[in-house]
Amino acid sequence: MTEDLLAVYEAAVDQLPPLTRLVFLLHRVDDLSYGDIADRLAIEARAVECCIAEALVMIGAFVDGDTPRRWRRKPLALAEAELCQRYRVYCERKLRLLRVDVAWGDPAQDNEAVSRAMMRIMSPRLRELLMLHPDHLTRHQIARRMNTNLWVVRWWMLCLEGYFVFWPKTFSEWLNWTALRRSRII
Repeated sequence: MTEDLLAVYEAAVDQLPPLTRLVFLLHRVDDLSYGDIADRLAIEARAVECCIAEALVMIGAFVDGDTPRRWRRKPLALAEAELCQRYRVYCERKLRLLRVDVAWGDPAQDNEAVSRAMMRIMSPRLRELLMLHPDHLTRHQIARRMNTNLWVVRWWMLCLEGYFVFWPKTFSEWLNWTALRRSRII
């Protein structure tokens, strides 16, 4: 496989939906059987088969330059709905500790719903710090921009880290964590 084709293949795998990507990688990279994958994720083996088929079709379309389309077979749709529900329960348990309620909507927007809920409980200054942090500013630059002392910025950063301890994982992270946890690796 040439480097260019490998790069296209890796980009195609990165574009797969979270469950499809995880199942595909568990099968192709970790060399797990369909049954082992189904056990790790607590889904039906038929859903695993559908994920592999969907991954192959989507990767083929991506490599050919076409637009990949979801291959929504019923076992796959049921597995995704069940995993989405389990993810929401996980988020609600984590957020209950902070007394935060999440307004769930479309399952595709779950990560955004959790982020909005977490942002609602942050003070305006912590939200501002969170928005400045991705700009790769130093603490001194942040202190100047926020017109405050360096020790205040350090304190706010510690507070922000505390939020991230309670911040639920994204759906993809939770899915990977679920697969690892059930394998007794972690």
